[in-house]
Amino acid sequence: MNHTFEAGDLPAAAAALPRMSKIAVVTTAAPPSASGQARVLGQLIVPGRMAPPIYLTDQLQALEPSGERFGSYHSLAPARDQLTSRITWDFLHGPNTLGGLLRSVWSRANEITSVLRAEPVKVIVGCTASPLDLPAAYLASRRLNIPFVAYLFDDPVYQWVPGNYRRLARFWEPVWGRGAAALIAPNEVLARDVRSRLPKAKIHIVRNPVDPAAFPAAAAKGPDLLYPSAADRVWRLLYTGSIYSAQASAFRNLNTALNLLEGRFALDVYTAQPPAALAANGLDGPYVHHHPHAPQATALSLQQNADILFLPLAFNSPIPEVILSSAPAKLGEYLAAGRPILVHAPTGSFVTELLRKADAAVVVDMPDPGRLAEALTAIANSQPLRDRIVRNAASLAGEFHVERARDAFSSVIASLDH
Repeated sequence: MNHTFEAGDLPAAAAALPRMSKIAVVTTAAPPSASGQARVLGQLIVPGRMAPPIYLTDQLQALEPSGERFGSYHSLAPARDQLTSRITWDFLHGPNTLGGLLRSVWSRANEITSVLRAEPVKVIVGCTASPLDLPAAYLASRRLNIPFVAYLFDDPVYQWVPGNYRRLARFWEPVWGRGAAALIAPNEVLARDVRSRLPKAKIHIVRNPVDPAAFPAAAAKGPDLLYPSAADRVWRLLYTGSIYSAQASAFRNLNTALNLLEGRFALDVYTAQPPAALAANGLDGPYVHHHPHAPQATALSLQQNADILFLPLAFNSPIPEVILSSAPAKLGEYLAAGRPILVHAPTGSFVTELLRKADAAVVVDMPDPGRLAEALTAIANSQPLRDRIVRNAASLAGEFHVERARDAFSSVIASLDH
């Protein structure tokens, strides 16, 4: 019998864990680092909930030197994109690359097995973000005879553009999918898509959690406390995080809308990416202001003091399936921030449908800069609109509270730790 726990459910297994489970996590993004995936893992796997974990990653250099660490860390060798460097014929380049990736899966499984034989765990969790990690972690779990959990932050197949990575992912999905003791997804759209390919999979929903620091300030102030009081003052939109193909076309539309509004609105972007990278994604106008990457605590403060929070997903993307099932890590933070949200994302995506149903944001689900300009003007001109969507967002944010996510994640692990 399959069981799916909704966010906020607290099965008996999680209510009183008999002991803290020891797990290994195979991930490209281990905490503490700047990625959303690392932030989610760092909030779920904490002292008092789990025994110190073992992180295995091929991006050990991405760890933030000053960040808090919990558990031990092991470096994995990078993927080899070639089976041999002696191939000279063009028609063999594709098979040579695929062969190299298959060998890398096997080699990574050997590395994981070796580490975990020396440091035993009860459960192996493999994460998306690398085409190697799910199959390698699964193979290691079979060799060690312990349960395997697939944590799907994105669609494990369609997160890759057509090519060798997608072919590799498509080949391995039914293998680890049939053998996984459980799958974790951050939302129902991704769970539905994966279940259509793996109908017998046991899929559990664990929302991308919100840091508790996101809540108190939102509850303490009135919705309109920080809004521009003068008609000629600029309204500031905010976006925090990386910008790439999954958001690029939405940002280009916003840039056009900002130009149409001739300076009444401006966008502040806090990201580690240089201005040249933003310009390549269409963010190079007079109303776009680039700032360095902000640490998590600073980002939360910025979100709670913005005029409008901008949440984009691309309309033109090489991975449209992933756009529809995407659950940005910042979604819950935005909901809790106490500021109005403007969503610009395709119809039918998890983000648009969730926030429209809850009336927790102004949603523009067509790639139309004119409609974006109208939406911005409506937010600025209507205090009742702002108050309503902020109030509804605060109510919805409770679903993403970190304690609920920890309950859901712990219940999955506890059910497998025998």
